[in-house]
Amino acid sequence: MRSECFYGIGEPLIQREQDTYVSAAEYLDLVKALGCTAYRSWMHLTDILMDPVTPNEGAVLAHTKLLNRAEELHLEVTGMSHEWFLPKGCRQRTGHAVPNRDLTEGSLYRQTLDMLEQSWFTMVSLFPQVSQWEVGNEWNINAFLQPDGFLDSHMSRPYSPDEKLDIAVDLMYFAAKGIRRANPDARVVSFSPALSTPWLGGDLPDYLPPMYGIAWTLDKIYSRIKSGEFWSEDPDDYFDLVAWHPYQMSTSQMERDADLFLHIEEPDCLWKDYNDAAYRVMCKYGDAKKQVILTETGFTDCGDPELEIKQAEYTRKLLRLAAELPYVRTVYNFRLLTETGMLKKQGIEKNQIGGRAEVSFGFFKEPDENCRPRLKAHVLQEVAGGLEDLTAAGKKVALSKRKL
Repeated sequence: MRSECFYGIGEPLIQREQDTYVSAAEYLDLVKALGCTAYRSWMHLTDILMDPVTPNEGAVLAHTKLLNRAEELHLEVTGMSHEWFLPKGCRQRTGHAVPNRDLTEGSLYRQTLDMLEQSWFTMVSLFPQVSQWEVGNEWNINAFLQPDGFLDSHMSRPYSPDEKLDIAVDLMYFAAKGIRRANPDARVVSFSPALSTPWLGGDLPDYLPPMYGIAWTLDKIYSRIKSGEFWSEDPDDYFDLVAWHPYQMSTSQMERDADLFLHIEEPDCLWKDYNDAAYRVMCKYGDAKKQVILTETGFTDCGDPELEIKQAEYTRKLLRLAAELPYVRTVYNFRLLTETGMLKKQGIEKNQIGGRAEVSFGFFKEPDENCRPRLKAHVLQEVAGGLEDLTAAGKKVALSKRKL
């Protein structure tokens, strides 16, 4: 039986408020208009806190306003952070980095883990409106889990796939401790793995389609937990819900970067099996009863009208396939709005993590284009059962833009 919060949208709305001058809370009306009942919110520890024990009052106020509106609209919220604080002695103070794994009491690494636990305790204590917390994002690739100083040093090597997953298990355990200490009723969501290809820092064999990297990564995570060599052998001590990013990507071994999102096939039983394979791993390790959150999935057309038409139907097909997966609690579509400002900020045209491909994931255009619904917005609304006039809803949100 499908959950009441099955259809969701993910978008960093506080960041979008800052660059579009539309209140983040206003954008939630578009989520509701689509017929969605869940919202995934970017809530980085380092944006909302000054340090592990000190809230940033302005950021807390902004997120509180957004979360209160979500409650009014009966949207279940998954709060997600993939940044954290680092102790004195590290080259960096925040980000996706950790010092080398050293479990000695008082080491920089152990200090990082302790700071992470305290940060999550502080964060969760501030926001009782959030029912579940996703503790990380794509830690199986180099972009989201790195050695301290990796980004500003050509001499530093990335962590190996095994090193990243050793660290990921540690991070999940200490994050869960902090969350549960603050709110025993809150659910802890695992970090969300995605593809695990060698050129992004994974070790999935080249002969497998890239999205089998999810199951590949989960098997390594569970085997570590069950090994008895980490903090607990019980997966419940690390997470209550399991998350992953089941994008439909090209199966061509010749494609790289943005092409993985563009040269794709129609989602079919292979997409379903990417997910089933991950769930089979959960069953293998005795976690069959846990629910799954598909924390990001969607399509980008890079502004190509023909691709937009094709991908609207891909969206329909993917959502129907997702509805056939009995273990899935929520599928979060990525993302609410297009992001044309990203190219202006970064000046790049080819990088699937921010850049040309990410611009056109949105279901609505930005306020300068009246938040016009794109074709896939109408598809999502039809599948989710929304009834509002999406064009009118978009115009209303766009008109709320603050005067400069």
